[in-house]
Amino acid sequence: MPNTELTPSQLEALRGLLEEERERLNAHFEDGAADSGLRGANETESVGELSAYDNHPGDLGTETFERERDMAIDDNFRQKLAEIEAALDRLESEEYGLCDLCGKPIRYERLEALPATTRCVTHASAGPEDGSGTDARASVSQLNADEERTRQAARFDDAGAWERLEAYGNASDTVTTGNTRK
Repeated sequence: MPNTELTPSQLEALRGLLEEERERLNAHFEDGAADSGLRGANETESVGELSAYDNHPGDLGTETFERERDMAIDDNFRQKLAEIEAALDRLESEEYGLCDLCGKPIRYERLEALPATTRCVTHASAGPEDGSGTDARASVSQLNADEERTRQAARFDDAGAWERLEAYGNASDTVTTGNTRK
């Protein structure tokens, strides 16, 4: 059932937005900006170092962070590209502009702002599985579990650590604990 609220000129305008965004994302990957050919390279090759032997691991921290950030951005772009391709497929099959959950038409203004969207404003924040959103009971039980872990962690402080480790002795009383070397 096609979205009858969208005029042919609106559909063409939305197709143009989707194709423009697809071209922009494809250009990112074609220009070599994606991955920069580093997925298979080790850390020293990716930052231009000949050897990491004389470097402290922290010396590569910034480069590693930058590399991981770039990889995350590329993954995000791939996901957006897949969403755009799916939206273009829906345009061809005349299913574009209909909410995945309720089947009602998505308003043109929303599609203009987010051309690849699959949900109307009412269901925009619904959960991915069945549209029921996040389970509040699961969230509350998770919070309670986190609070319990925090309380248990608070019981073991510096004094508690010393009481537990005191039995093993320390550097100044090796003679009294019987830890002598022969």
